[in-house]
Amino acid sequence: MERDAAIIEVSLNEAAMRVQNPHVPYSPNECADDALRCADAGAAVVHWHARDPVTGVQRLDDAALYGRALELMRPSGVLAYPSYPPWPVGREDRLAHVWTLRERHGLELAPLDLGSVGIVVWDERTCSFGPGLDLLREHGVVANPLPFLLDALEHSYRLSLVPSVAAFDVGFTRTMVLLARAGKLRPPLFLKIFLSGAWAVGPFPTEEALDFHLQQIPPDLDVEWVLVPYALDDPALVERLCRHALARGGGIRLGIGDDPEAFPESTNAALVERAARWVAEAGRPLASPADVRRRFGLEATPGRRGDR
Repeated sequence: MERDAAIIEVSLNEAAMRVQNPHVPYSPNECADDALRCADAGAAVVHWHARDPVTGVQRLDDAALYGRALELMRPSGVLAYPSYPPWPVGREDRLAHVWTLRERHGLELAPLDLGSVGIVVWDERTCSFGPGLDLLREHGVVANPLPFLLDALEHSYRLSLVPSVAAFDVGFTRTMVLLARAGKLRPPLFLKIFLSGAWAVGPFPTEEALDFHLQQIPPDLDVEWVLVPYALDDPALVERLCRHALARGGGIRLGIGDDPEAFPESTNAALVERAARWVAEAGRPLASPADVRRRFGLEATPGRRGDR
């Protein structure tokens, strides 16, 4: 793809509930239909969580739900990738569903957070920590220790998956650089930089925070990065951060999954259309799914929409 082309990624649902936005997709069919609409609007990459089709409860390692959605998304051409549980579940491999999705459904991207982080939920309106403190006594840390990262990267490359790595704090970006220097991450790297609000992890979500992440990346390291404005309730702040990311040469991720409080009535496709407009106003071309596949050395998928 053109080196100046901007990737638009969309987060379909994350943990958002329909009380926050009535358009949050739950079932595989709903997620796939939403992905097709987003692809038509300009999205090249889709991220989603498997959810109970009726209640919306998270099913983060449910290979069957993910697999059904992935098959239904195939005509859209987008590169779609799942999530995984934030902490260890028994002795099972937390990424077992990812390996299954690769082998049975042709998954192309593997999700991987670049470190562990304490969960802090903040309510700005009441200046207090959010609900769920009792749960945090048992599960208060998103656990991604270094041995887990190394094993996951080795397994991803063995299966010819491209890691989609996430940085929730500046130290995560530093870890990415060190993993690349050690030969454990192979350029070009696909990095998501999270700037979070109510999920109060990492620096406050500002343009300077994004710049500080970028300053950790050596100029000779080939990185394709995407900004993720996360858990924000101010649409003006989301737009400001996205426009700054585009001016700095990155891509952007938008979606009601990431920011349901900022966009309580919007659809994901409408947000992708908004993001595509920001890309055009930044004077940059829009990356297609085929562009992204070429960028990361993935096989072309003839016959899919968007693979031109």
